[in-house]
Amino acid sequence: MSIRSRLAVGYGIGVVVSLVLVATFVWWQTGLALMGSLETTLQARATGVLGSLENDGQSGLQETDQTAPGVFAALFAADGSQIDASSDAPPGLRPVAGGFDTVGRHYLLRVDTLGDGATVVTGADLQGIADTQAALGRVLLGVGLAVGTASLFGGWLLAGRALRPVDRLIDDAETLGPSDLGRRLAEPARMDEVGRLTVTLNRMLDRIAESVDRQRLFVAMASHELRTPLAALRAELDLADRPGSSVDDYRLAVHAALGDTVRLGSLASSLLELATAADDGRTLAIGRVRLGELIAAVVRSAEPLARLDRVGIQVELSDPGAMVDVDRTRIEHALGNLLGNAIVHGGQDREVLLRATIKKAPGDRTLLVEVLDRGPGIDPSEVDRLFAPFSRGAQARRAGSGLGLAMVAGAVGAHGGRYGAERRDGGGARFWFAIAVGPAEPASASEAGHQVREGGVRTVAVGQDRTPVGRPADRARPGHADGSIVPGEAKLV
Repeated sequence: MSIRSRLAVGYGIGVVVSLVLVATFVWWQTGLALMGSLETTLQARATGVLGSLENDGQSGLQETDQTAPGVFAALFAADGSQIDASSDAPPGLRPVAGGFDTVGRHYLLRVDTLGDGATVVTGADLQGIADTQAALGRVLLGVGLAVGTASLFGGWLLAGRALRPVDRLIDDAETLGPSDLGRRLAEPARMDEVGRLTVTLNRMLDRIAESVDRQRLFVAMASHELRTPLAALRAELDLADRPGSSVDDYRLAVHAALGDTVRLGSLASSLLELATAADDGRTLAIGRVRLGELIAAVVRSAEPLARLDRVGIQVELSDPGAMVDVDRTRIEHALGNLLGNAIVHGGQDREVLLRATIKKAPGDRTLLVEVLDRGPGIDPSEVDRLFAPFSRGAQARRAGSGLGLAMVAGAVGAHGGRYGAERRDGGGARFWFAIAVGPAEPASASEAGHQVREGGVRTVAVGQDRTPVGRPADRARPGHADGSIVPGEAKLV
């Protein structure tokens, strides 16, 4: 049954039940009123008979009382024998007050006692009241049926009018297809429940369209980015496959193919990381790690690129021994992308500053990570799109896929954090992100170099390294006597 039918039937049933209750009350009250009127008439007839007996000693019961039509009277002696009765009195009458049945009729009797023990009985047939109530019941039944039928029809019309916006909404929704993501449902003039439902559905369609557009852009840009290294790899292999190719040609082709393969692997890994990033944090594997070890791992992975570009890495940690609750893989990847971005675009023979600060608040702590370089800087108008997939700034100096900052946004968003970029005072750029790292707890000395379980995630804490962050213990590195940083060296401040 449709909603319209259910509303109409419910409305009709409600009206009929209300009418039945009202009709029953009216019928009952009418009966009480008729009985009360009859009792008053019996009292008046009895008063007239008693007055006649007291005045002249004659009963006058054979005379018709015009003031009480349909009321009979009878006089009984003290022993209960009937002395006299009016002509319309029924046979077999007894001096008993209340209801009295005889010859298939029902009467109402009133008994008044005289001083000598005699009694005067007045009564009337109740058939008139029964006929009146029956007629009233028929009228109420007819009215109830008519009103009930009208209420069903009226409820059907009212339900149809009330649900008309829903019908239009259904018709509009049925016309929407995969190629109509830009269309929206027509909003009604009144902002009632249907209006709010329409607005909510339109917002849902906006989110769906945005998600589909992002997926289409991701697929298109991923195809574009993968096409170039694949074409280069195929061309290099074609050259190596030509007749008469020398060993050196083979070596050059293999070397070039290896570079393209590395690039393809890195791009595929970045695409996978970006595709699996979730803003709601459901894919996170939160574990406890020491801040100094986290930063050291990131700096060590960035050192080869820093040496290649002759860039120094300076690290500032507010509390190296602080334990933070993060998804270590995600944060290392995000921080590595920021650091690599600063090394590549920050200019050669310069310095990149990596700063990590723990900001404490009641009941929680926040990790603020900043990566600052002295490169050409960024255009403030490009900040919003820098963290979008496949987007590269106008100041980019080298070719790239434009996925690094997008993965930073995904990792930080999965942690429920914030991120941004801005120009650095004195030239260069400042990239940053801030995430919650859990409440502060004292770290025991046994945490270092042992496997621990935190939050259901098994992590391996790296042993304490007292070498400066980014400098492996088994590798000496040249430096200056005054302590200044040489290209490619990381220094803990």
